[in-house]
Amino acid sequence: MLVAVKLWALAHLLANGMLHDVLLFGTFLAWAVVDRISLKRRPQRATPTLPAGKANDIIAVVAGLAVYVVTVVWAHQWLIGVSPVSMG
Repeated sequence: MLVAVKLWALAHLLANGMLHDVLLFGTFLAWAVVDRISLKRRPQRATPTLPAGKANDIIAVVAGLAVYVVTVVWAHQWLIGVSPVSMG
């Protein structure tokens, strides 16, 4: 998750250069970097997991792709006011 947040924040920093964009996405990037450093220094603990199985992987991939498509096609424009892709 932290890698995804770092990539997302960096991509938005590269695409947006206004002060409020730099403050918002720069803060997310800094948080992810600091959290990763903190994570490395914490003691390991047991993490509860679901039983391994292909069904869980398929559910995660299909749900993730569905949320991604909805975000790119509709939700980003509706929520943020900027389309991430040009539709013509």
